[in-house]
Amino acid sequence: MIDAAIQRLQAISLACTDVKIKHAPDKPIDDAAVLPFSIAHLTEGTANADNSTTLRFLPIVTVDFHFSRISLKQAYSQIDLIAREYPRRLAADPTLGGEVDTIVFPISFTVAAAEWDRVTTLVLRFSIPLKTLETPIT
Repeated sequence: MIDAAIQRLQAISLACTDVKIKHAPDKPIDDAAVLPFSIAHLTEGTANADNSTTLRFLPIVTVDFHFSRISLKQAYSQIDLIAREYPRRLAADPTLGGEVDTIVFPISFTVAAAEWDRVTTLVLRFSIPLKTLETPIT
């Protein structure tokens, strides 16, 4: 479920049209040669057994969009565009193509300086809470 949800989040990253995201792999990479790119990964979450037949699984997936800092003006312009477009695309696909029961809105985002593969970037980081109801394993 998590891997398929991450694949869908990355597909949505690549679908953004306001800024061309050049690379959005299903698994984090060690190469920052192609900017802008996005990385999606499980960050944290909770699991709660509602009863013996239902487990509420609430993971939080982080999606990081990395932008070149060569031109801060361009980087912040790109960040402004993705900060609006990406949540709109998520709102249009709240089950991530049926991979989760729902995205638990609101989602949050931050902007910060970062480093990936020894390359200094600006990162737009989305924290996306997801919800699935699963059957406990007996």
